[in-house]
Amino acid sequence: MMKTALILPIYNESKYIGNVIQEAKSYVDVVIAVDDGSQDASYEISKKAGALALHHTINLGKSAALKTGVTAALKLGIEIIIFMDSDGQHLPKDLPRFIEPIEKEGYDMIIGARKGGQKMPFLRKWGNKMLEWAAFFLFKCAFNDIQSGYRAFRANVYPQLDWKAESYYADAEMTIRAVKYHLKCKQIFIDTIYYDDFKGMTVVDGLNLLFQIFIWRFIL
Repeated sequence: MMKTALILPIYNESKYIGNVIQEAKSYVDVVIAVDDGSQDASYEISKKAGALALHHTINLGKSAALKTGVTAALKLGIEIIIFMDSDGQHLPKDLPRFIEPIEKEGYDMIIGARKGGQKMPFLRKWGNKMLEWAAFFLFKCAFNDIQSGYRAFRANVYPQLDWKAESYYADAEMTIRAVKYHLKCKQIFIDTIYYDDFKGMTVVDGLNLLFQIFIWRFIL
């Protein structure tokens, strides 16, 4: 069995993070919780829940938190790295579905595509659809949810995935880099729980990412 680590980027998630870590520990070898300058008790709760808890003294953004987690995972000799949001919207019970195709079928990266439908907030649903169309048009990227924060990859392909984008744009850049470098990828459909319609990327963030996807066409 390959050694696995779940990386959780955290910013003010004291309401959910303890339960997420407790449940996830059953499926991976180590949970790495990266507290990105939270103003609540997220860091302390993460440690108490049994995660390897790391801490940014100031808020650096999701992209930086993920990189901090990857650096720690590589030092531990981790072979499969999984990213998951820490606000309770992703289900830890899906972790084996991300790990098994890498272990048993030779995939380099697995992307969790949110089903959307009536459960997904309207603006988020159509924003994701616009990003999907742009990625397909520019890169022939056939994934339904390029911006999903729930994904897994082999640690040894991290140099190809190593994103430069900041904040929430890291997920989309990883997806496009995987296509550009012809990594063996697969998407699986996942259920998602939306506790807050307005959390995450704003409309302006989405438009900026759409513009960034066009820029990546020329610089990646």
